[in-house]
Amino acid sequence: MASTRAVNDDAELLARIRNGAVDEFAQIVRRYQNRVFAILHRYERDPHRLEDLAQETFLKAWRALDQFDGRAPFEHWLARITVRVALDHLRRQKRHRSEVALSELGETALEWLRQGDASEPPDGRSAAELLDAAMNALSPGDRAVLTMLELEERSVKEIAELLGASSVAVRVRAVRARKRLRRALEKILARER
Repeated sequence: MASTRAVNDDAELLARIRNGAVDEFAQIVRRYQNRVFAILHRYERDPHRLEDLAQETFLKAWRALDQFDGRAPFEHWLARITVRVALDHLRRQKRHRSEVALSELGETALEWLRQGDASEPPDGRSAAELLDAAMNALSPGDRAVLTMLELEERSVKEIAELLGASSVAVRVRAVRARKRLRRALEKILARER
């Protein structure tokens, strides 16, 4: 959460930028680059693409700066732009690629994968490959909701704010995404038998 001091510092800095001190936008970049990279890293692992996506995020923020009304902290507004850039990136991806490493999901995901009907639970690498393939079968929106909910451990309220959706819509999407993920896993396992 943004502290009151950080919110005030942001407000002063943004006022100076809006009044013509455009070079001070570099302070915004320095202040929030780690946060932007952390969000983007959940969606893209390639360092070069990450840099491109971060630049795209800050460029979009710069262009939309006059739309920031200060009702929410600047950090939240920027995080929302970052998530949208990441979702746009996922939509543009045409190639099949892995999104999530099993190690990031923790032991509960491995237990969940093992609940299937397979006679022998998959080893860690096989489980990770299965999960990657199943995640890629989901829409970018479903992947984003599951990533934010399960990996980033964001609240439904936070996800709703980032996506510009209601909390109910996020909950419904999460339930449906989990079902789709389970069906995708079952299809993959059935093909391997």
